[in-house]
Amino acid sequence: MRSATVSFAVVLTLGATGCTGSPGDDTGTVDDGPDCSGASEYVDGLAETTPSGRTVKFVSATPAPPDVGDNAWTFEVLDPSGAPEAGLSLEILPWMPMHGHGLVPPTYGSTETDAGTYEIEMFDLIMPGVWQFTVDTAAGTETPDEAVFMLCAEG
Repeated sequence: MRSATVSFAVVLTLGATGCTGSPGDDTGTVDDGPDCSGASEYVDGLAETTPSGRTVKFVSATPAPPDVGDNAWTFEVLDPSGAPEAGLSLEILPWMPMHGHGLVPPTYGSTETDAGTYEIEMFDLIMPGVWQFTVDTAAGTETPDEAVFMLCAEG
């Protein structure tokens, strides 16, 4: 009876670690990480447009691509004509749609380092998976002007 208990424990352990395959099948694979379906591939210059026509563009991300742990991001914001837009109040809201939660605090502000270039306050992604990042270029106003990025933290 002892060997049956040990076998059961091994099956539970393998299942919990992400192994797939059927009993007696040695072709199982190990899960390589979170399902990142629907996420954009991160590259410097990745850009999205707000409803008002502003372009919000990644200048850099540390780490790149974004990952679990501390993240430091820099964005450039261009007006509809393509000129850098200075003097904005930029804010980012990280949200994990699959789990229905964000971070604490929920939003992170920015500092303008050059005309139209904004460094986001460092934030800590707490788990791997697809994250939605809403960048509001009109934070604190009655009319948000948001660009949305879907990115994967591999973990």
